[in-house]
Amino acid sequence: MEAESAPAGRSLREATQRRLQRFSEFRGKSMAAGEFWDIVAITAADEKQELAYKQQLSEKLKKKELPLGVQYHVFVDPAGAKIGNGGSTLCALRCLEKLYGDEWNSFTILLIHSGGYSQRLPSASALGKIFTALPLSIPEYSTNKPCIIQSILDSTCSVTPGSVVEYSRLGPDVSVGENCIISGAYVKTTAVLPAYSFVCSLSLKMNGHLKYSTMACGVQDNLKKNVKTLSDVKLLQFFGVCFLSCLDIWNLKVTEELFSGNKTCLSLWNARIFPVCSSLSDSVTTSLKMLNAVQSKSTFSLNNYKLLSIEEMLFYKDIEDMITYREQIFLEITLNRKQSD
Repeated sequence: MEAESAPAGRSLREATQRRLQRFSEFRGKSMAAGEFWDIVAITAADEKQELAYKQQLSEKLKKKELPLGVQYHVFVDPAGAKIGNGGSTLCALRCLEKLYGDEWNSFTILLIHSGGYSQRLPSASALGKIFTALPLSIPEYSTNKPCIIQSILDSTCSVTPGSVVEYSRLGPDVSVGENCIISGAYVKTTAVLPAYSFVCSLSLKMNGHLKYSTMACGVQDNLKKNVKTLSDVKLLQFFGVCFLSCLDIWNLKVTEELFSGNKTCLSLWNARIFPVCSSLSDSVTTSLKMLNAVQSKSTFSLNNYKLLSIEEMLFYKDIEDMITYREQIFLEITLNRKQSD
């Protein structure tokens, strides 16, 4: 079976590479009729996600990273109960009809459903999976080397093969273990990120003030697994450790206040365990301390911190600050390349 699947996998990677190469040729060029889609419509889950998509579209068009002469639209799903891809499609078609009347029937339209919050890819939850960066060498990517996407790493920083670092700054003597995912982080001082760590930082707007929080857990943790009662919290696992034991390490008690949202659906997604800090670097450092405490079975008290769940972090997310942070990294990388050339 492995012998049969290897050629199929290679063929798929080669086909994907050809499509990416073709798309790369279209970037920044005005499309002739029939050469590309006339309209690209993207769906969003809420108004914050809609704003994030529109801002990123604007930046990409300004940088000529997308084909030109195409109408790009973002349509937000109606508030309330989730309507699924089918309902979202109908809403998007209704929006197109309002914009273009009967003329829209003659257009070639690409509709991309991007209204979810990426449970399986939490690092894309804040700004949306549709704009998640891809490594430039997809066919060549393997666990034999790390994948670095739009990030700035100190020369003394080490990233173990199989790990992904995106939109981050890693300072001197930072060591990233194997098979980690690091997104939006700023690690200023010497730090060790354990193997199989997931670390993702978000900017927050809380009571008019800019704050930061970093979700940190294991890449294999099931954020969606839930229990119905507080007595069953022991069935959840954080970084491969019984969640109840983790709470003891962090000096936290099992109460209803420990969880946000639905109190009969308790999970890592809505557990209030991630500290809120005044700076991005402090946020990462603090969350790494709680992660390392679990791994080393040492105590790290979270009692003195304001704590949020991932669910709440996405509610308070400050999209503009996160986009600004990514833009600063992009400009610095661009300037460094020009200077080296």
